[in-house]
Amino acid sequence: MSQFAINMMFVGASFLLYIGIAVWARAGSTKEFYVAGGGVNPITNGMATAADWMSAASFISMAGLIAAGGYANSSFLMG
Repeated sequence: MSQFAINMMFVGASFLLYIGIAVWARAGSTKEFYVAGGGVNPITNGMATAADWMSAASFISMAGLIAAGGYANSSFLMG
């Protein structure tokens, strides 16, 4: 068997696996699209999302802003 045929069998098997997982895990209702099936309070979910966003913005973007623009840009940390 040629290397090309082995490669095609591997790629085809992996696609079948991915398709099988997609069929097995598909949503049965619109409620399943919400976090934890709708079991998480929207306020709690919003606070978790905001904490993730703010931590990334503070520690990555603001550090880069200060590094690029100097100490004068540290005032953006307060806003």
